[in-house]
Amino acid sequence: MPSPFNVVVRGFSVLEEIGGSWSTEDFEQLLDRMEFGDIADLSPDDLREMCVLSLRDLEPAKAASILLQYRLGDSLSKGQIQNVSHEMLDEKLWEEYADMPLHERFFHVGSLLYQAFPSVVPVPDAVEVQLAVTAKDQEGARLLEAALHETLIVRLLADGMPDDAPLNRLFGEAVRGKPFPEAESIVWIVHSEPLETGGVELQVIGSGYWLDALRETKTYTSAARPDPARKQ
Repeated sequence: MPSPFNVVVRGFSVLEEIGGSWSTEDFEQLLDRMEFGDIADLSPDDLREMCVLSLRDLEPAKAASILLQYRLGDSLSKGQIQNVSHEMLDEKLWEEYADMPLHERFFHVGSLLYQAFPSVVPVPDAVEVQLAVTAKDQEGARLLEAALHETLIVRLLADGMPDDAPLNRLFGEAVRGKPFPEAESIVWIVHSEPLETGGVELQVIGSGYWLDALRETKTYTSAARPDPARKQ
């Protein structure tokens, strides 16, 4: 299969928190659940600080339970939250939980929990990768001009990784072209901007478990293709 893309890795960074994942309203709601009291005079920065301090006043598992109920209460039962609140103290559930579509929200919970208990819970380790992607032929240009589907992006990333990287090892058949529904859970946030010289610049955020293998990569070519559009 021809490789229609040239890829340059322009940036690689590890994130303990994804910007904008917790809003002022979120902190207000969490303080209310922790029965903090009057918050009328608190600035946005104070709200965050008071939220972290209030979590720190609790046992770590109780603090985790409050955050999990807030962020994942629509997806996990009370019993699951009780179990997971203890597991979060030792495990990176944004990598390990069986239900992959929940990973991003687990990361947000883990990030705020880490702010309260940095010596108790695992260090959050999302990765942000910046790529410059240019087309080598008309087919590649057509794909870059269309809405970039997660399956295309994940395969594009995988082509810059060694064969033993988790993404290629665990999803090898999907990377090579079989249906890849898990791609939507592997990349959490994607921003795309056109390059003046043609092509696009991609900013991709996901778990370090999947993206760490790009840490030393500089340039490569890719034969990535998206999954075919689903029939309605």
